[in-house]
Amino acid sequence: MSAPAGPGPWAAVYAGYDDAALATLATAGLVRRGRKDVAAGRVEVIELRADGVTLSVGGAHVELDARGPAAARCACPTPGACQHVVAACLWAREAADDSAVLDDGAVPDDATVPAGAVVPGDAAESAGPGAPAGADPLSEILALDPRSVHRAAGAAVVRAVAQEVREPSAGTSAEPARTSTDVTVDGPRALVSWPGAPRVTYVAGAGFAGMLVDREQPGGTPSTGRADDRRWRLEALARVWLAHGRAWPWPQETATAPRPSGVPDAGTVADEVVRAVERVLDVGLSHLGHDDLEELRGAGVLARLGRRPAVQRLTTSALGRLEALADRADGVDEEDCLLALAELWAFVQAEPAPDAAAPDEHVADLERLVPVGARWWVAASGARGVTVHLWDAVEGRTRAVTTGRPPGADPTFRRSWHLPLVWGRSVEALCRGPFALRGATERAGAGLRPGEGPVVTPLGTLDAATVRDVAERTAAAPARTEVGFGRRPAVVRVVMVRDAGPVGVDEVAQRLTWTLVAADGSPVVVRVDAADEPACDVLLGVAAGSGRLVAVAVEHDLGTDGVEAVGLFVEHPGGGLRLVVPTLTPADDQRAASTSWTRLRARVRALRGRAVTQVREAPVPSPVEDVCATVLDVVVALAATGRRRPSPHQAAALARAARTADDLGATTLAAAATLPDAGPDAAALLRAAFVASRGRALARSLAAAPAGG
Repeated sequence: MSAPAGPGPWAAVYAGYDDAALATLATAGLVRRGRKDVAAGRVEVIELRADGVTLSVGGAHVELDARGPAAARCACPTPGACQHVVAACLWAREAADDSAVLDDGAVPDDATVPAGAVVPGDAAESAGPGAPAGADPLSEILALDPRSVHRAAGAAVVRAVAQEVREPSAGTSAEPARTSTDVTVDGPRALVSWPGAPRVTYVAGAGFAGMLVDREQPGGTPSTGRADDRRWRLEALARVWLAHGRAWPWPQETATAPRPSGVPDAGTVADEVVRAVERVLDVGLSHLGHDDLEELRGAGVLARLGRRPAVQRLTTSALGRLEALADRADGVDEEDCLLALAELWAFVQAEPAPDAAAPDEHVADLERLVPVGARWWVAASGARGVTVHLWDAVEGRTRAVTTGRPPGADPTFRRSWHLPLVWGRSVEALCRGPFALRGATERAGAGLRPGEGPVVTPLGTLDAATVRDVAERTAAAPARTEVGFGRRPAVVRVVMVRDAGPVGVDEVAQRLTWTLVAADGSPVVVRVDAADEPACDVLLGVAAGSGRLVAVAVEHDLGTDGVEAVGLFVEHPGGGLRLVVPTLTPADDQRAASTSWTRLRARVRALRGRAVTQVREAPVPSPVEDVCATVLDVVVALAATGRRRPSPHQAAALARAARTADDLGATTLAAAATLPDAGPDAAALLRAAFVASRGRALARSLAAAPAGG
């Protein structure tokens, strides 16, 4: 293990964490393994700064600073205090002790050790570290600023503890609470306990965030998580003040219970959401547990009470992704979660609030809508729904109507081609051909509403001339307006097909692919999710069927750059066209009346068996996309680990990206790529992520637009 001449004053706080305190933070087993790592020299200094240190512990980078073990950040995916963090804290504790000894003029026992070097030795086997010079945890508790503590605890925790402390249970009073609180000072630590609660430890210099709560409740019940930890820590401080004859000053809004009635204003909702989002990033996305999301859940409830449905939807969407990430689900990653949080954070801070005014709704009669496709979807949160894509022949633009249900709600709402899901009609009925829509309600920025009020009047069936006209007009339609808050930036195009090629498998993207040749000779690859077996059967059934594929509708997701088939226009045996939706149309509907179902299934299986692996050619990104990708790579890495200081390589990449953006005249993007030298806070990361993601979507939108469009 290498070490320079010793850490600065920031390391003094670690002297207050003895082995028992670290075991409370992690486990006794992790403390033992951490001590072995230190003794074996597996802790190495990468960068020693005046305000902290970056260590390598068994190959994992750990950052420590004056905030103590609670603020330690490790690059490994283990949530909470891992073995690397414990070993780093032990190293810092010994480094602080050795520096204090040398500062007092003592000579190291081991004469072979250079003066000032930090080497693990017998100190690790001692009863525990000494207290920082002049440490007085009790005086420090009594000198705390309650307002700062409340901000750190969160509004929901403050309200709960204020009510608990102000209103003791029936038959009790505040006096027993004062006398039943036991406060014991043990060097730099103050141990606080009272009946029915776990023991709470306050470490001098570590503040509210560095307080420790025993993981075992009285009677052996495990602690339920971080939200409960904050509650016990806040109550412990209030009890210490009360035990010393001082009342803890609670915020005015918690002075009465229940909470005053009324609707929270937009500022209150925004402040709560911003605080909750930034706290999630302070934990580190890779280290998140379900308990870390309690404050964000509370912010979602506050948005509902404040009648901010758009904020509530964005919060629910972000929560769904974060819960999936906490469950280590394969379908979501740290970038998805960061971008969802960044969009929510930016939305509530917009001035004026995008949803502050009354909804811009109006009722319209749409004379001719042509169905071009649909898609059944399931969000990371478990919400499910269907989106139907339509072409407005009069206004010359695509429209969409989406309906869905929250996780676990309405079991009768399910994936179906024949159930009435939109406007009292089934998706199958809407996809038969053009129709007029009377009394449709449209909300600006949110598309058509799916309620049962509008009247659908069929206007015939689909034919090749209608589809060809839609293909020509969608190819010329601009896409820039598709980018916005709460909407998937996507472009829907209809492409006429000249010839059909082989079916293949994109193993990297996990997609079943069908290579087609467009009418202009360009290749078009139709993709469906390989995990969606019904959709794969539909695609294979169309490929194996006797009906000729005339056109295909594809949805280009500008956020993920994915392309998915939402509609297949196939010649009907009796004339005309039928619209096949891969995610909704039943596979057995693809058989021709003269063809045996058994023989068709055999051909489909043969196609699946003969499927060849296709490598998707990655398009060359534009300069703006390249800059955005660089910024996102860095901010996602920092948000995932909880680190706040870019590595030298990341800093150099950001500097290049900022110069490129400045050369392109993208000053906002250049500013987002210029992170503070001292390390960005959560707000700077969220701002950079939002600007880069929106810039990337706009660049892809413009690239997808026709020349001159």
